[in-house]
Amino acid sequence: MIRSMYQAAAAMMAEFSRQLTISENLANVSTPGYKARRTTVQDFREMFLSRFAGGSATPIGSISTAVRPEERAIDLSQGALVETGRPLDLAIAGTAFFAVQTPDDVQYTRDGRFQLDADRRLVTGDGFPVLGLNGPITLPEGDIHVTADGTILVNGAPAGQLQLVEFPPDTPIEAVGQNRFAIEGAGQQSETAGVSQGFVEQSNVDLAQSMVEMLEASRSYALAQRMLQVSDATLGTAVNEIGRVVS
Repeated sequence: MIRSMYQAAAAMMAEFSRQLTISENLANVSTPGYKARRTTVQDFREMFLSRFAGGSATPIGSISTAVRPEERAIDLSQGALVETGRPLDLAIAGTAFFAVQTPDDVQYTRDGRFQLDADRRLVTGDGFPVLGLNGPITLPEGDIHVTADGTILVNGAPAGQLQLVEFPPDTPIEAVGQNRFAIEGAGQQSETAGVSQGFVEQSNVDLAQSMVEMLEASRSYALAQRMLQVSDATLGTAVNEIGRVVS
């Protein structure tokens, strides 16, 4: 009985964690460059059950002790590119990232809504410098054109080239807020990614699929909650009713 209550409570916590992840995705469905988070539910190690009779044990099957949420993964699939017409809106087609200099070391983003600060440095929306191959990029006055390989031309003259950093597929990636990521290991300049000027990459969250997943998680949570209530009631009956001496 206690085991069933533990299993139900663990299932509730796992589904609650899953709902939090889905809620975060839904809140960022319109955030350019946002990458969806995924939380899956896995079994704890199974426990084997045996029946002991006549001095021997007969296997009768196995049972999971409970479920648990796995560590959240980040879905790096490509989002749709939407045209804005702004010359400093840049979108990457491919798996590369823009590099950003922050007080906490270099971080990476797919959100290419850039602007120029008072010193004409190319910066993110929250003011951190966007890195080129030779450090932060400063642009002179003039017409800005960005080629597919990230080269920035001002009045037709090269003014810098964006870092378009790629990492091996199994590289650990951590979301650190402000639509940026901390990525372990050394990346390399991409030779395949392409930059589209006047476009931004939309969030890769699938709204319809996320709503279905939220309904699934909510239903699973409700079922686990009902299981906990039934187990509690059954345990209460076993303690208070069974074995009562009637006078």
